Amino acid sequence: MKDFDSYKKEENVSEQDVFSMFSDLAAKYEGKSGDEVMKAIIEEAERGKKNGTLKNEDIDKFAETISPMLNDKQRKMLEKIVKRIKD
Repeated sequence: MKDFDSYKKEENVSEQDVFSMFSDLAAKYEGKSGDEVMKAIIEEAERGKKNGTLKNEDIDKFAETISPMLNDKQRKMLEKIVKRIKD
């Protein structure tokens, strides 16, 4: 997944698809600080919301898909990101 536009909004996204998306993202942001990653996510989300390609329902679906694969700390960070993006 290069950006939110490339996230598949299908109902049945496999765990392998999600793992693959995260592997790509991890490679892209390797060596970056948490703040840099957060900033990049928020900028991409704002761009998607502005041009109409990202809706709150899409954000919720994405978070719902990846949440089970995260630990508690990561899940809390995801919740923070989702709240910030949706505001």
